[in-house]
Amino acid sequence: MADSRGALILLVDDDVAGRSVRKLVLEASGHLVLATGEARLALRTLTREPVRLVILDYFLDGMKGTELASQMRLVKPDVPILMLSASTDNPEGTEHVDAYLSKLEPTEVIEAKIVELLHRRRRHRARPES
Repeated sequence: MADSRGALILLVDDDVAGRSVRKLVLEASGHLVLATGEARLALRTLTREPVRLVILDYFLDGMKGTELASQMRLVKPDVPILMLSASTDNPEGTEHVDAYLSKLEPTEVIEAKIVELLHRRRRHRARPES
């Protein structure tokens, strides 16, 4: 898990309590976390900060997480996006995210997915351009 320590993660969830708990868990795992419940602020933060991973909720006020993910891809296409949702069904629009997990998954499963996505991103960036 040392692979992901210190990674700056942007957490987007409009549920204040859920966002706060998830932020604490991520920080306890060694991540740096910027958290917001607003889609517009999340997009602005992604543009301005050296975010290495985005974790976002599917259900946001005013838009779906998949819509926000699509906009984020235009800003920083190489930043992995992990979508979390209380729904166990795979919603439409997940082609814009790198992974989709239920919020009900154990913390260890979510952390393992974070490490995998960060590692995959680093491998992708290390490849020489053709």
